[in-house]
Amino acid sequence: MVTNKHRALRIFAVLTAIGSYLMLIVGAVVTKTGSGEGCGNSWPFCHGALIPNSFPMETIIEYSHRIVSGGVGLLIVILTIWAWRSFPRSKRVKIFGFMSVFFVLLQGALGALTVVFRGAFAKKAALSLHFGFSLICFASVVLLAVHLFQLKHGKKPEAETAKIKSEKPVSHRFQYAVWGLAIYSYVVVYTGAFVRHMQATMACGFEFPTCGKQYFPSLGNLEGIHMLHRYAGISLWFLTLVLLWGIIRYYRHREDLHKGAWLAFIFISLQAASGIMTVFSGGQVLLALLHTTIISIYFSILCYLCMQAGWTKSRKTKSLDKETPVLQS
Repeated sequence: MVTNKHRALRIFAVLTAIGSYLMLIVGAVVTKTGSGEGCGNSWPFCHGALIPNSFPMETIIEYSHRIVSGGVGLLIVILTIWAWRSFPRSKRVKIFGFMSVFFVLLQGALGALTVVFRGAFAKKAALSLHFGFSLICFASVVLLAVHLFQLKHGKKPEAETAKIKSEKPVSHRFQYAVWGLAIYSYVVVYTGAFVRHMQATMACGFEFPTCGKQYFPSLGNLEGIHMLHRYAGISLWFLTLVLLWGIIRYYRHREDLHKGAWLAFIFISLQAASGIMTVFSGGQVLLALLHTTIISIYFSILCYLCMQAGWTKSRKTKSLDKETPVLQS
C-alpha cells in the first residue's frame, strides 16, 4: 500500500529533478551568452550587494542562475533527508541521495571559484568541470526519483526484486560494457563543454563533416578541439548502437534494459542531429540548449542502465543489484 506521504515524496522527487534540469540549462545559458561575469568578481553577492543596483541582461542571467542553483540545492537537501527517513534500509536511496547533495555542493563551490579565477585557461577548464558536476548531480536526482517509484512501501529492499531473481542475470562483460559506455559518454560531454568554453563551436565554419579541407586538424588550435568532440560524438553513436544490438540479441527479455537501450539510441541520434543543426545554424542559442538538454537525458538513461545492470562483485559479496527492481510495465 502506498501512503499519501510516500506519494508526496515521489512527486517532490520529480519536481526536484525538473529543478535540477533548470539549474543545468540556466548554467548553459550563462555560458552561451557569455554572462559569467554578470555579477563581477564577487560571490555570493552580485557586484558586492545582495541585490545589485542595476540589471543589465548579463547580470539578470547570472543572478538568475545563482538564485535557481541555491533554490534547487535546498530542494535536493530536503529530498535527500526525506528519502533517507522514508526508506532507511534502501542502499540505493542513500547512495543517490548522497551523490545528489555532494555534487550540487561541489558544482556550487566550483562555480564560485570560476567567478574569482583570473587565468583565462584555468577559468575555462573550471567551467567545463562545473558543467560535468552539474550533469552528475542531475543524473543522481533522476535516479533517486526513478528508484523511489520502483520501491514498494511496506516491503524490505531485498523483497522488492523477487522478479529479477527469476530472470537471467546479466554477464560481467555486459556490466563492464554499460559502465564503460557511461564513463566514456561523460568524457565526451567534457569535450563538448570544452568546445563551448573555448568558443570553438564555429571553428570549422558551416562545414560538416569536414573542417575546411581537413579531417584531422591539429589539437593545438580551435579547429582541432572542435573536431575532437565531433569524432568523439560519432564514436559514441556507434558504441550506443552496439550496446543496443547486444541487448536485443542477449537480453531482450529484460524489459528495463531493452527499453533503456532503445531510448539511449534514440537520444544519441537526436544529439547528433542537434549538433549538426547547431553547426549549420551558426551556433544558435536555442539549438545549443537543445543539444545540452538531449545529452543530459542521454547520460541519465545510461546511468539508469548502469543501475539496472548492477556492478560486478565477488560471489561472496552482496551486490547492490539485489536491491534494484525491474520497472513495472
